[in-house]
Amino acid sequence: MPRFRRTVLLALTVVPTSLAAQGTRCPPIDSLAPWARVQRAWQSETGQRWTNDSLRRQLLRMRTEDQAERRNFGARLGDSAYVRRLMTNDSARARIIAGILDSHGLPGRSMVGAAGADAVMLMVQHHSSLQHRVLDLAQRLPPGEISPTALAMLEDRVRAAEGKPQRYATQFTLGPDTLFHLAPTEDLPGLEARRARVGLAPLATYVCFMEEGGTRINRSSLPPS
Repeated sequence: MPRFRRTVLLALTVVPTSLAAQGTRCPPIDSLAPWARVQRAWQSETGQRWTNDSLRRQLLRMRTEDQAERRNFGARLGDSAYVRRLMTNDSARARIIAGILDSHGLPGRSMVGAAGADAVMLMVQHHSSLQHRVLDLAQRLPPGEISPTALAMLEDRVRAAEGKPQRYATQFTLGPDTLFHLAPTEDLPGLEARRARVGLAPLATYVCFMEEGGTRINRSSLPPS
């Protein structure tokens, strides 16, 4: 089984509020919850300027392509042609991002705005060759340059790849039952507080929206609610 299928990041950078307005069965999103306030504070670009608008546009275009290819992702993992095509396209984007890192360093909020910085971090999640390098670069940037949500997800991704327990429960592995299982996670009693601090929705909400998107979760792998 390809490594791509053994360990898969299934993380919503922002829980899509539009789904809540379209008859979803998931609980309503509390826009005043601490995690939601963290998200809003990061995403707001009101009055913000960035130094490289052409790079920002390139990154946003690449993100659009990346996300379009992942539509109905969970339901299509059994299609080997789809998986091969996705991996090929991810590798092509990874080469472009590696060149950007060589030329510009890791694009953060001051360089490409919040949306541009999020686009880089999202695409990096999809190619293991970049993850250690980007995590190191992100941790060296001044506070406020990289989304705390994106940084938490990348840290989980790297830790899971190293066989270590994740911290924020963003990582799932595809099991022999063809369902996705939550990867080992440290300090479960403190999990929801950690998630809120970095702008991640409660795990139950997170999982619900994953299932709404067609991903089949083995719920016995989740901590008791």
